[in-house]
Amino acid sequence: MKNLIYQYWDGELRPGCHAGIANMKAYAERIGAEYLFEHNPLFVTGFGRNSVFYGAYKPVYDESFHEYDNVLYADTDIFAVDGLTDSIFDGFTADIGICTEPHQPKLRVNTGGHISSATDEEWTRFVEKKYGVTVPRTEDGLVKVYNAGLSLWSNAGLLQARDKFIHWGEYISAIDSMGMRSASNFYKSDQPWLHLMLLYAGIDWTELDNDWNRIIHYAKQGSEPRFINDTRSDTSKFVHVQLQGADHLDADTHHRIVHLEQCEWGL
Repeated sequence: MKNLIYQYWDGELRPGCHAGIANMKAYAERIGAEYLFEHNPLFVTGFGRNSVFYGAYKPVYDESFHEYDNVLYADTDIFAVDGLTDSIFDGFTADIGICTEPHQPKLRVNTGGHISSATDEEWTRFVEKKYGVTVPRTEDGLVKVYNAGLSLWSNAGLLQARDKFIHWGEYISAIDSMGMRSASNFYKSDQPWLHLMLLYAGIDWTELDNDWNRIIHYAKQGSEPRFINDTRSDTSKFVHVQLQGADHLDADTHHRIVHLEQCEWGL
């Protein structure tokens, strides 16, 4: 099997980017996968602040990626834990794999602002009516959230997505027509787009084990102070360091965040 891990960064490389790139390249070497990082590929332009995010789908539309059996896209703030030799490619039989953000639906219930359960429901009503899909929900009836920072593609998945996905320009125009105001920037980004495309295109996709994308991020509910939502487990494989400002933290600090208790991070 010929497998590739792909990462990119548009803009000035920061210490956190260098740390994530080195970490993922080392992981690729341990599992026998090829690795490609591109600096400033600028694959997508013309869509404002959302252009940079859609660069994650270069493997879908650039034929040079279609020689691989499987391609993993990972944000540069995703870190493999020390010595990990479990291959994310082993046993993958679907066409597209993606992780949920299992804590987000409940976190968004008591959150105001431009990303909340209310805006998720508004987006859901719109896409279900316009595109004829049924958006997955949690056992509590909340809209599921999928994280686009890590996505796994078979060769067939790449080719089918190329042929069946609605272009993001058309999708962004459709979201603009909703009049969601402050919420529209997030819902025009690649994460809701990919969420919708998984449902719309009729491709075989699966939810990956969340140990492949354990997220650490700041969160806030209602009037309570901001806190760190740390979703790591004893079996974490990849840790996604989404803390605001983490791009400016060096490799040693990222290593502490990935492996140690919060009191030992030294932030």
